[in-house]
Amino acid sequence: MKTKINSKSGFSLLEVIVTLFIIGLALILYQAALGKAKLIQYAKNQEIALRVANNKMEELRAGGYAALPSSGSFSDPQLNSLPNSSASITITDYNADTKQVIITIEWQELTGSALKNISLATLITKMGGL
Repeated sequence: MKTKINSKSGFSLLEVIVTLFIIGLALILYQAALGKAKLIQYAKNQEIALRVANNKMEELRAGGYAALPSSGSFSDPQLNSLPNSSASITITDYNADTKQVIITIEWQELTGSALKNISLATLITKMGGL
């Protein structure tokens, strides 16, 4: 005697495959969005670092050759927005009438990751900035 299989109990193979496809697609989209979020945060941090460096460079240019400080670190309120950040100025003699100024901003995106940095350089002469 044949037994009749009840088609209304459980899930069909097609339903399981479609469900797995939808879950897989959702996971792929989530991972892509997560990667974009990290990229957006890196771009924001880079923009903040560039703004801090540019502001400091303009401040040094406006002060002129005679007002240049010695090399070392400096602070800026915007640096608080960058994770584990530091800012430094390196001033060296380029020639008798010119000094080279390099401003470097460093920060760390994630704990344990490599340091990121940007540097701006210019020459400032006794006659004015270049």
